[in-house]
Amino acid sequence: MEESESTLEDLSEENQVSSDPSIRNIWRISFPLMISTLAFLLMIFVDRMFLSHYSLEALNASVNAGTWAWAFMCGVGMLTAMSEVFVSQYNGAKKYHLIGKPVWQMVWIAFLSYLFFIPLSIWGGDILYYGSPYEHLEKTYFQILSLFAPCYALNTALSGFFVGRGKTRILIWLAIGANILNIGLDWMLIFGVEGLIAPMGVKGAAIATSMGYIFEVLVLWYIFLKRENRDKYQTHLYHLDRKEFTKCFRIGFPQAIFTTLEIVGFAIFYRMMTTLGEMHITISGVCQSILILLSFFFDGLSKGVAAVAGNFIGARKFDKIKQVLRSGVLLQLAFSTAVLLFFLFDLKFIFTSLFPSITEGRSPEEFARLYKSLTLCLYATYFYITFEGIRWVLSGILTAAGDTYFLLLAGTLSVWLFLLVPIYFIVVKPGLSVEIAWSLTAIYSGLSCIVYWIRLQKGAWQEKDLLN
Repeated sequence: MEESESTLEDLSEENQVSSDPSIRNIWRISFPLMISTLAFLLMIFVDRMFLSHYSLEALNASVNAGTWAWAFMCGVGMLTAMSEVFVSQYNGAKKYHLIGKPVWQMVWIAFLSYLFFIPLSIWGGDILYYGSPYEHLEKTYFQILSLFAPCYALNTALSGFFVGRGKTRILIWLAIGANILNIGLDWMLIFGVEGLIAPMGVKGAAIATSMGYIFEVLVLWYIFLKRENRDKYQTHLYHLDRKEFTKCFRIGFPQAIFTTLEIVGFAIFYRMMTTLGEMHITISGVCQSILILLSFFFDGLSKGVAAVAGNFIGARKFDKIKQVLRSGVLLQLAFSTAVLLFFLFDLKFIFTSLFPSITEGRSPEEFARLYKSLTLCLYATYFYITFEGIRWVLSGILTAAGDTYFLLLAGTLSVWLFLLVPIYFIVVKPGLSVEIAWSLTAIYSGLSCIVYWIRLQKGAWQEKDLLN
């Protein structure tokens, strides 16, 4: 009798994610994912804070090199993260014995990605940064991040096992542990330890971040292969399954390509800012750093929305999706309001405490001009964050439904038509201000949001069936 009650209680917990589209449940699922995403993003942000204290050249190099590295890392990571979609739908359909299978297919993709990342690490930097004013620093940073990139893909593959079932609390503790490790290694490796470790600058920052990924992968791997998970979810069945592999790859590949192309678009954006001068790339680097840090919210929210929506879609309860959308949008608007209040409170904190090297050696007049420009750009960043958050909520639902080919097409065209082409002709060609460039990024995000909303309203995504 006790065993029966335990089983019923366990099944109730398993299906809690699929039975409640409320703000509270979306928050319950999303919050640990936000913290997990924050772990990844905070490592990047902390790297830049330390590098800002190290030198302005190191900071600017990390902006350009980091963006290109993340384009490839996040592309493969987005592909392997598709384990979440299939886990959530199998969970919603109560096919628990199949849950381990899609995770393993994505793990194999992560391992196979070494065939791409090792050559990229060796030769990619020479191609991407030839002739750049920060060429040597950029190549070093890019090389190390690329070499360890498959660890990030393994992280997202294994995380899908927990996310898709709504079991996300473990990710909070992993986030805390990874960041403690990263901060300690950043301090030691960037600046060095007298008599023990020579200062490494950008090289040290890249190594510290990579060690954080490895730490998370080892812990997730251990839990994934625990006996109770092997018994219930068959997590020990590591064999490559051609049918399952093809399904996962077919759904994930368009999203991976889009993610890569979108970040490449922003890499091109930052390269254009570099050609316009130090002021443009420095301000853009600060805005990007703030954006990277704050994007933890809508990235985690999108994954949480996808997990809940995926369970409903797997159970064919399409009427619940509007409630999921409403809850996600309200959470994003609440976060955007908090960001605005922070910006209104004290923007000088960003200058004086987070990025002190950008103000060193400047006259009061230069500082006033820099401060005014950065303030306007950060307010444009606020609008970008608001629209982008809503777009990611919409994307989470469409991803859960497997509508990833639309995301590839619409997302890629949006980057070029709404962002890069306008910025090139409106800002770069006539040499206009960085404020106009960042205003155009906010407009790009708003237009993209409208495109995604129209797609969701038309309902074509309901016709897809990923489980058969």
